[in-house]
This record gives sequence, C-alpha cells and structure tokens, in this order.
Amino acid sequence: MAEYFQDKGLPKNVWLGVTVENSKTKNRIDYLRNINASIRFISIEPLLEDVGNLNLDNIHWVIVGGESGLKARPMKSNWALNIKKQCEQQYVVFFFKQWGSWGSDGIKRNKKLNGRELNGKIYNEYPELIME
Repeated sequence: MAEYFQDKGLPKNVWLGVTVENSKTKNRIDYLRNINASIRFISIEPLLEDVGNLNLDNIHWVIVGGESGLKARPMKSNWALNIKKQCEQQYVVFFFKQWGSWGSDGIKRNKKLNGRELNGKIYNEYPELIME
C-alpha cells in the first residue's frame, strides 16, 4: 500500500489506517505515516498485549478495543491506559471502542454488557478533518 501511494494522493475524504494488535505488528505504523492521507489512524484492536512505546508522528487517531467472540482473549486495562497516555503525550486523539468479551473486571460475558468505559470514562475522540 505504501509503495502504491508513494506518488499518488488520496481524496480528502479518505481516512487510511492499519491494525496493530501486538508489539510485533507496530512496523505497520511506519508504512502508514508516510502515506499522504487527510487522516491516518491506528486500530489497536483486538489489543492482545502491552504494545510498549508507540511513535505516533503523523498519526491523527488511535482506536483501542478488546477481542470479541467465543475464543476471545482478555485485555488488561493498563495496556489500554498505556496507549491513552502516549496519545495524550503525542497530541493524538484517542477512542476506546469496547472491552470485548472480557470485562475490565476479568469476567467473560457479552461484549455489550462489558461496555466502553475505561477507568470510569467513555473516550469518544475523533480527529478534526479540515476539508480544503
């Protein structure tokens, strides 16, 4: 994708993103950051482990969520909070999508019952799009 868009622009209404589910897939961010898109975002879902330090240069939005489904693996709140903190430090908007099949209390149940609160707050931030 990065090679294809190397000499091409994207329409202003196209938001481009990559999925990063663990620390081994963080290299996808480097490809994304070099593509000329109005909004570049990272979908860190399902969040399967602490992804460590993130370089969010030229990234506008980060979405975080847990895994859903019968074989879903639990997500730890400190993993999501680590990402949120890095977003704040690097001035990137943060959206917490869901806990998934495992709640913040470590109990497996329907994802809708687990909700979207992270440390008692819902994070619904969206990037600001400037259309020229």
